[in-house]
Amino acid sequence: MRSIFSKIFEIFGYEPSRKIKYGVLTYLSIDEKALMMQKGIREGDPNSGYFAPPGGKLEDWEKGLDNSQGRLEAAIREPQQESGLIIQHPTFRGVILFDNKGRIFNNWKNPDDFLVYVYSSSQYVGELSKGKDNEKPVWVNVKDIPSLPKNPGDVKMYEWLKDGRYFFGVIKHKGKELDEENTQVDYL
Repeated sequence: MRSIFSKIFEIFGYEPSRKIKYGVLTYLSIDEKALMMQKGIREGDPNSGYFAPPGGKLEDWEKGLDNSQGRLEAAIREPQQESGLIIQHPTFRGVILFDNKGRIFNNWKNPDDFLVYVYSSSQYVGELSKGKDNEKPVWVNVKDIPSLPKNPGDVKMYEWLKDGRYFFGVIKHKGKELDEENTQVDYL
């Protein structure tokens, strides 16, 4: 039996010939401010030197279509580990396939593809930490996000989040630039 992602990959013209890693990110925004992680320069980190929402890789037990609880727990755990804040009532928003075939990173040789589950929230408890591991949590004005240093494809992610509907998107690049023609989204 094929998974739902196999069918979606087929629709978007993606051939998973390479290993896919799985991740989660949580977009926390309150009163026109958003929580972002300001990443330091780090070898093997696709967000090295950029601002990005908190998130991370999924554990093996958190993967799979029948494990929404595991992904939800990760959507709370990752921001807490990175920022000290405990996300309240995260809402599933969509899935993004970062198809990194042909993409060039400054500090990441042989980039893997990532399937990332995206959540959002406007509630949290706790105090912002000082950060760790060469990254720092910061509140930024939502209107300033377009001008922050970020991965080129993140522009699309923020557009899809702003739309408000559930989404499945594929973000592709040509070298270091966003491949606008082959980056796609479908809203559910």
